[in-house]
Amino acid sequence: MTLLPALRRASMLAFLFLGTSAVQASVAFHVTVISERVNKPGVKTSLPARDTQDSDVVLGPHYLSVRDGQHLSVLDFAARRRYVIDMAASTYDTYSLFDVAGFRRIESEHRKGLAGALKAGGLQDHVTPPVYEEQALSVPATRRRGALLPQMLDGAVLWSLDGQPLLRLGIAGSPVSGDDATAFAQYLRYTWGGHPLVLKMLADGKRIPAQFTLHYQEVGSTVARHFRIGAMTAGAPAAYTLAAYRPRPLAAGASPLERVLAQAATLPPLDPQAHPALRAEAEKLFAAEQPFDAFLIMLEDHFSTGALVEKLTPKQQLAMQQCQPIHDLTRGLLAKDQEGIAAALATVQELRTQTGLEQPVLALFEGNLRAKLGQWQAATALYLQVLQARPHMAAVYQDLGDALLAQFDAPNAWRSWDAGRAMAPTLRQFRKVNDLEARLLSDYPAFFADGTAGQPSTSRPASSTKTEGSTNLP
Repeated sequence: MTLLPALRRASMLAFLFLGTSAVQASVAFHVTVISERVNKPGVKTSLPARDTQDSDVVLGPHYLSVRDGQHLSVLDFAARRRYVIDMAASTYDTYSLFDVAGFRRIESEHRKGLAGALKAGGLQDHVTPPVYEEQALSVPATRRRGALLPQMLDGAVLWSLDGQPLLRLGIAGSPVSGDDATAFAQYLRYTWGGHPLVLKMLADGKRIPAQFTLHYQEVGSTVARHFRIGAMTAGAPAAYTLAAYRPRPLAAGASPLERVLAQAATLPPLDPQAHPALRAEAEKLFAAEQPFDAFLIMLEDHFSTGALVEKLTPKQQLAMQQCQPIHDLTRGLLAKDQEGIAAALATVQELRTQTGLEQPVLALFEGNLRAKLGQWQAATALYLQVLQARPHMAAVYQDLGDALLAQFDAPNAWRSWDAGRAMAPTLRQFRKVNDLEARLLSDYPAFFADGTAGQPSTSRPASSTKTEGSTNLP
């Protein structure tokens, strides 16, 4: 295959991605993927035995885009953002690039647990070999594996690992730069998967193959995906713009979660007078001999502004020390075992009944206790209740994100974390997600490789959301 002088089928992207100073051209091509599924005897599934998907792909120096019908996905590795564009509606959603690697990590662990359950149940034949879990998720296992082994076929090479075929690679292809080959591997990683060793081999090969097949095994099925690359050109734009699109407006029937996260993305900064105002309210409650209510207000202040509970007078300190509800609450929140957590939940519920169910800090604590008990949906509902009433309570976005990630909703988890960090970036509650992102960068650097040099970008992480309309993004 040779590079064509015109963009052909991908020509529409030239109008969508007009950069301001595009001096470095990118590679564009059309790809047809035919998926063939063979089910084991007795396995029933709604998935078709054969399916075809056509896409137009642009591999830019800092980004890649995949157009599938009226939907266009753009991954920006320099900004660590991704966008899903509805071309028909001229709208887009914005996402964090971290949520893909984050989801793949927890999904990998989930599949290991599923394999263990199948083995324990005597269903060893239904266990997917670990090498195929790596192929599906592009996430390496902790155990180091051997090298890919080639087998010559007619006009192709079959590459296998641990005796399992992974890639049938045709001989024909187009030579490209190392950066473009790395970007091509990124396209596969984010859309169709591919074993890390397979993707590294393709990136190091400095060519884009004309035809190849990726092999997968799933629970009860084997899948072969046949790729055909055509309409290839080096004349695609080197940059993109979202100028022709607007952020997707909130739908009339949007869920409470979508409403809270959409509102958080457009909130003005917290008023500088918020801390003095909340502390003044706490002082009034102390003067009225209501130390528990004053304590809750100071906690709300901390969760919103990061201000510490300090500068208490000796009288205020004594009032808090003698306040039994404060002792009951703090003791319950420190519970570790399930019995203690259940007892603490009952305590918080009783305090909410006495104080008022709308009290935001107690609602937050009930959500945290339910989360410790694995009651993720109930915890999520409580966090949303708090944020509907107190949208600037930044720390709650951390807890909401944790609950969403536990329910495998990584895109919205990062939306929530990003919203909270934008409000109060130094709040200690966000150290956990900052550490998680650092681990993802360290453990899965290939997911963040910049197209210009095959190295991770050093830019600050951005945003996230759900992935309807993307090619195959989780």
